[in-house]
Amino acid sequence: MKALFAEYLVWDTPFRVGSHHYARHFLDLGWEVGWLGGEFHPFNLLNNRPELARKFPIWRQHGRHHPGGPWEYAAFKLLPYRRWGPLYREGLAWKGDRWALPPVRRVLTRAGFDHADILWLTNVHAYSWLIRQPGYRAIVYRAADNHAAFAASPRSLPAIEETVVRRADAVFAVSHAVYERLRQVRSEGVYHLPNGVDLARFEAVQPLPPEVAHLRRPIAVYVGAIHYWFDVNLLAEVARRRDDVSFILIGQAHVPLTRLTDLPNVHFLGTRPPEELPAYLQHADVGLIPFIQSPLTDSINPLKMYEYLACGLPVVSTDLAEVRAMEAPVYLAQDVTSFCDTLDAALSIADADRGVYRAYAAQHTWQARYAQVDAVVDQLLK
Repeated sequence: MKALFAEYLVWDTPFRVGSHHYARHFLDLGWEVGWLGGEFHPFNLLNNRPELARKFPIWRQHGRHHPGGPWEYAAFKLLPYRRWGPLYREGLAWKGDRWALPPVRRVLTRAGFDHADILWLTNVHAYSWLIRQPGYRAIVYRAADNHAAFAASPRSLPAIEETVVRRADAVFAVSHAVYERLRQVRSEGVYHLPNGVDLARFEAVQPLPPEVAHLRRPIAVYVGAIHYWFDVNLLAEVARRRDDVSFILIGQAHVPLTRLTDLPNVHFLGTRPPEELPAYLQHADVGLIPFIQSPLTDSINPLKMYEYLACGLPVVSTDLAEVRAMEAPVYLAQDVTSFCDTLDAALSIADADRGVYRAYAAQHTWQARYAQVDAVVDQLLK
């Protein structure tokens, strides 16, 4: 059996997302897996150079095979489909292969992934054109976010996504809001499939990371992308008011952090390999989700929340629609004052309360998600 994943991130990125887990699941089942790790383009010379550094060697090698993992390729596209200037035209999405050097279809043919049992599509910006290609027995669209709400998404993206949803054989929506929206496009074949957590990864006790050893406790930690939806102003004011708390930020910063890093109790550690993250969470006291409330963040099913809870951490989050709909045992805040108040409440919990957090995480494992996916895939391939 063979599956081709069309994604945004490369395979070895430090930012592991849901599709990494599903691809690993197919690999563990003995499937042959291909991974299209997103495109790069000339504009990356001006921004997101770390992602360029990860993708360029894969493109130059015409793809690579990871021992025990998937075959992977990253496409170089002269003109990406984006909101900027004339790049918003739908033709750049549906004819994206023509703007890639070399054409992606040619690379897939050489690697044997011009045909597969499953085409697993997440990246509707770069790879929507794949749904019109022959050779794939079934098409799965995983709507991981409200893609149209991203700043770089063209206004025509909702129409493209709607075509993908109608053409796919199954649609997995990660958040409640996305699920309800896509159910308006088609009434059947749309499934609510939230993120999950690998409990074993967070249960094994890890040693105290050296960067944390000297910090004053309590420790509040954030793990994940630090992009324009991350509320720098909110967290800076919270850190200023709660100067007895050490705040740790782990991830790649795409926005200026000087308002935060100028504070003596805020520590930006940059990215860390996925296998090291459990140690930082296990030795923290509270997990943070300080996002700006918007249509985008209201549709994010935060994988980090499950991971915080699996470590027994209380979680303080901006009051986001999706987090509220998840009915998780987390503290929700509307502004700086309530964020400070809920942070205080989270830091005052008894150790016995941590079992509630771990119990919630145990109900939302990746293994449970795999069972749901397997049932759908089995039906598609009958």
